[in-house]
Amino acid sequence: MWTKYCILTLLLVLLFHSGPALPADGPKLQKLVIGYAAPVASLAIVDVMKKGGLFIKHGLDVELVFIPGSGVLTAAMVSGQVPLTFLAGAATVTSAIGGADTVLLSCAINTLFWRLFSIPEIKTVAELKGKKIGVTRLGTLEDGILRYILKERGLNPDRDVTFVPVGAAPQRVVALSRGIIEAASFIPPQDIAAEKLGMNELIDMAKLGLYNPASCFASTKSYIRTNRDTVLRVMKAFVEGVKYYRGNRDFALKVTAEFTQNKDFEVLNSSYDSVMRFQERVPYVNMKGIDFILKVIELRDPRAKNFAAASVVDPSFMQELEKIGFVDAVWRN
Repeated sequence: MWTKYCILTLLLVLLFHSGPALPADGPKLQKLVIGYAAPVASLAIVDVMKKGGLFIKHGLDVELVFIPGSGVLTAAMVSGQVPLTFLAGAATVTSAIGGADTVLLSCAINTLFWRLFSIPEIKTVAELKGKKIGVTRLGTLEDGILRYILKERGLNPDRDVTFVPVGAAPQRVVALSRGIIEAASFIPPQDIAAEKLGMNELIDMAKLGLYNPASCFASTKSYIRTNRDTVLRVMKAFVEGVKYYRGNRDFALKVTAEFTQNKDFEVLNSSYDSVMRFQERVPYVNMKGIDFILKVIELRDPRAKNFAAASVVDPSFMQELEKIGFVDAVWRN
């Protein structure tokens, strides 16, 4: 039902949204819809690219459409409603294991940098036994990774804790602060918000040395076959966007504030610093992240064990941009 609702919403947007006016004497821009999964700081770069004019520079009139949840967004992509998505890559991998022709193209972040917070009374992971952990929805990447991490720390995620679907990160912050749940994981900016509310950090996952495909562009192999030039132009904007994001902090903060609907200057600055800490200069997909995601998915889907990781990644666009000297030229200027 939720998937059908999101797809209907998207169709209405496409039908009635006329997009920005194009210059009468300039080249006609190609309209393109890109869906994104969450209003979080690590995905705000796609809006920086749009508002910084990088898509237009490469002949694209991009409409960003918010479809909550990577799984729902990926379903919209598989059905052909959204040709390109910007999201955490696990949903793309999950979909491919299920037989879809989904593929990851490029990731600006390849590090698992979530932080697990608890109410102040809980000081250790062991003290989560018997407690409620909030997640967006059951069966998501977030749910799977938390189960994996807890299992590594000696807890049985099926017996020792209860996972509770609470909703998106802002809702989880509220639920945690009110004691509705006892723990939840966050990425910027909500991790900073939880910290400011006095919640206790149990695990900084960035210190675990785990990889995770985040801030990723994904598509389907069928779309790429017939629209390679379009995808290549998006990848050019992405490479430039990484540098633009780094070199235009004030603009990036302003866009991130709008994108995440967060006006807290301290939170925004900390979020920007976190993204900068993990952002790749050249946004390849790190295969170590795919291997980790497959281990997480295997906990609930045995098909992941023998899945060919390379089949869900298409590095050819980044390879082409490096081969023609585009990447070097971006960072040289």
